[in-house]
Parts: sequence; structure tokens; C-alpha cells
Amino acid sequence: MNEENSTPIKERKIQILVNGQEVSEALIWQELQILLERYSREMSPLEMEKVKDKMESDARENAVEHVLLMEKARAEIKEVCPEEVEVRFAALKVQHGGDEAFHKRFETGPEDEVKIKVDLESTLRLEKYFEVLCKDVVRPAEADSKAYYEEQKEQFLIPEMVHATHMVQHPSPGGPVEKIYTDLLDVHKRLKAGEDFDVLAGQYSHCQDGGRDLGYFARGQMVQSVEDVAFSLPIGEFSDVFESEFGYHILKVLDHKSATYREFKDVRIDIESWLFEARKNEAIGAVVDTLRAEAHIENLEGLDAQPC
Repeated sequence: MNEENSTPIKERKIQILVNGQEVSEALIWQELQILLERYSREMSPLEMEKVKDKMESDARENAVEHVLLMEKARAEIKEVCPEEVEVRFAALKVQHGGDEAFHKRFETGPEDEVKIKVDLESTLRLEKYFEVLCKDVVRPAEADSKAYYEEQKEQFLIPEMVHATHMVQHPSPGGPVEKIYTDLLDVHKRLKAGEDFDVLAGQYSHCQDGGRDLGYFARGQMVQSVEDVAFSLPIGEFSDVFESEFGYHILKVLDHKSATYREFKDVRIDIESWLFEARKNEAIGAVVDTLRAEAHIENLEGLDAQPC
């Protein structure tokens, strides 16, 4: 059930072994996809390229930990109800648009369903083992959530935002820039005379089909020239003609919201969930540390590790 990705794992001539069990390349690839998705939300492609080796190393480490946990789960959870596997498989197919769409997405066929169900049984077994590990983890009290809110308050900042609309004219290659500028100066005079901004934008802006309304945006979300103008204008005012890398603009501010913090009552449930998950991950991490200390891991970095 592996989807294509443009970042292949470097081929390893030596297989990683955990207590004599091979760690499959498919599992390492799967762990790498999880890391790629996480990093892509926080980094540019260039930054990701710089940490590519670290991601691949972390994927191998995570795959080793997955094997250790699965080995322990098989010892602790003796049986998984077949009906649970069927229900999970049916839900997975619905999630991806039904049988045909599911098999197309993962490049599988009906003949692969037995293997898929075996994988799902392993997933369910691991989930049940995690439930056992975390059964004594205490949910955070409201005081814990409140303390986190106060300590990490910047995390809940809603930045200053502006709602703006604009009209823009894009210079054509080799075309007369001066004419575009003078045309918008004439439009600006008509605005000052009291004509409607939206009507004139509909007539003169090159940005149509709803593109004139820029919506709400914070600093750093628009090109600097647009941002500077938008955040300097009072609500209801329109700008002089100004230039950006996209052309010449006249911009009008429709609303301006000051920076503020989300109230604790609005984020309390989210904070409790984050803290609870962190506590469960800590409990699982402690078990992983013990399993690793007791395990015999070979070839993790391409060289045999010393037996524990």
C-alpha cells in the first residue's frame, strides 16, 4: 500500500536486523513518508534537502523501534478479532472512495487483500498494546492546561490582519508601462471624486473572477509592497497608485483587526488533548528505551552494532 514519492531511500547492501528479524525497506520507506510529511509543513524544499540524510537516518531508527514494539505487541496481545480487521478494512476503502479507488490509489488488486488485512491486523495489535501501555496515564487537569496556555501563550496568538481589495494592471512584455500608470492615475482621480471602487475595479483591473478581493491576510503573506500599503491605510481608505512585481495597483482596506490571543476557553480541549498525547508518547517512549537496551540490533548504520 505504498504511494509513490520522489525521495527514494538509498539502497542498503546490508539488511538491518533486530533480534535476528529483518527490517524491510518498505517499512523504512513508510517511516520516511511520515517524516517527509511532517517536515514539509515546517520547511522549504531547499531546507528539506539539507536534512535529507538525517530524515533517512531517523526513518531507519523509527523502523527499528516499530519492529521492537510489534515484537512486544505480539507477545502481549495474543489475539485480534477478525471482525475488527474486516471493519477497519471496510472503513479504509470507504475513506479512499470505495474498492476501485482504493486499489487504484495504492496500486493493488483483490489478490492483495489478504496481505493488506495481515498488515491491518498488525496495526490493530499494536494499537491494543498501546492501550495497555497507556491505561494508567492520567489525563491532564484543567490547571495543567491553564499552565501550558500561560507558558506557551505566543502559540495562541492571532496576528494582526487586514482585509483588502485591489485593482491591478499587469504590464505586457515590451508594452508601455507609462500608459498603465497614467490610466490608473485617472482611475484614482475618479475614486477621489466619489466613484465606486468595486465598479471601477470591475472595469479596469486585470484581476477578475473574485481575484480582486484579497481576503484577510497577516504580515508576511503578501509581497512587501502590498503589505506595506495595506497595513498603513485606515479602514475604508484607498491607496495612491503603487508598484509591485506584479504591476501597478490601487488598494482599498475593508477591515483591520489588531493582534489578539485566542481565549483559554476556546483552546482548553485542544491543549488537554496535546498534553494527554504527550504523556502517552512519554510512556511508550520509556518502553521503547527499555526494548532497545535489551535488543540485538545489527547494521543500523551499515556496520554491525555491538551486541547488548
